[in-house]
Amino acid sequence: MQTVNELAMALAANPAAILAIAGGIMFLILIHEFGHWIVARLFGFQTPVFSIGFGKRSWSWVLGKFWDTEFRISPIMLGGYVSIPELQDESTAAQMLEASGKQLENFRTFPVWKRMAVALAGVSMNFIFAVAAVSILFATAGRAVIDIKATTIDAVDSQVTIARDAGLRPGDVLDTIGGATIKHPDDVRQAIQAHKQTPVDLTVHRNGQVVHVTLIPNAEGMIGVRLGIQTEKRFEHMSAFAAIKSGTSTCLSATGAMAKGFVTMIGNIAHRLAASLGIVSPAPTSNDVHGIVGIVQIGSQAFEQGTYDFIWILAMLSLNLAVINIFPFPLLDGGHILFFSIEGITRRPVPIEIRARLSNLFFFLLVGLMFYGLMNDFLNPLHLPK
Repeated sequence: MQTVNELAMALAANPAAILAIAGGIMFLILIHEFGHWIVARLFGFQTPVFSIGFGKRSWSWVLGKFWDTEFRISPIMLGGYVSIPELQDESTAAQMLEASGKQLENFRTFPVWKRMAVALAGVSMNFIFAVAAVSILFATAGRAVIDIKATTIDAVDSQVTIARDAGLRPGDVLDTIGGATIKHPDDVRQAIQAHKQTPVDLTVHRNGQVVHVTLIPNAEGMIGVRLGIQTEKRFEHMSAFAAIKSGTSTCLSATGAMAKGFVTMIGNIAHRLAASLGIVSPAPTSNDVHGIVGIVQIGSQAFEQGTYDFIWILAMLSLNLAVINIFPFPLLDGGHILFFSIEGITRRPVPIEIRARLSNLFFFLLVGLMFYGLMNDFLNPLHLPK
């Protein structure tokens, strides 16, 4: 497939880029789990195992023991975990530790607020890292501002063939439409919408020459092109205080946008499932779910573009990790917080049978989402703008 070939070519051309983003992802997992671990230790929770990756102890590289915690690097690199038995009930904790070759000792019941603090610590560390990274970038290199220089034609459609039949080609740089100067993709859409089913003249730059084209947009205001942009990056320098302030507000805004996008993604998936069952009519939705291949691909592209872009991508990935984990789904940190909140309100823990059933259900849903994202990685590869 195309993405497999792209990744293979990228690995052959610049293996350092693939290794850098793989190391970056491991670092983000490390600081997330470190947040859980340090807060748990400070509150007196047991933390028998801290592992990057998953797998049996016999498969793992045991780094050593510190502060009553065994540190490991395990072979299945799909995340990491800190074993904290006292976030569970005593029987579940005993079974969990028995499976990892440990014995439960001196089990304590901690107040709800302490357990919630431990559950929140991972996403908090990811957010703190993102704010620190972005603020340092702004303070040292400046805040990157992307200016759109021109709008281009990335591809012509094989179904709506108006642009192709008129002679437009991929790579053409749009200059004017109907006499209106074109710079931003929105300029193109507005100009085309204003000339539905009426002839309109276009001028484009192609290989250093000006080319004139006349075409007639259809009734929907479409001509059958996929637009691209040519950009120019500049940096706005700022003081350290302004960098911290701007870095914090930037990360807060990005977090809100990511949360909104995650909700939209869930809605899109639910709509597709309902449409497949005939409950609702199909509707076009964006392919907005991506997996580890897409992350590696976009991260390696950022590495090739320079240190600034790579650190920025790591900061945004850290925020993504925080946003995903804070949603109130079992198996995620937000799921623990939800169960602890219910316990705080009702004064009794959620029955372990209910927690186990919900966890099993969401495990299969998460695995399905991972495979869906992986499929989308291959069908719709991600590309950073240059």
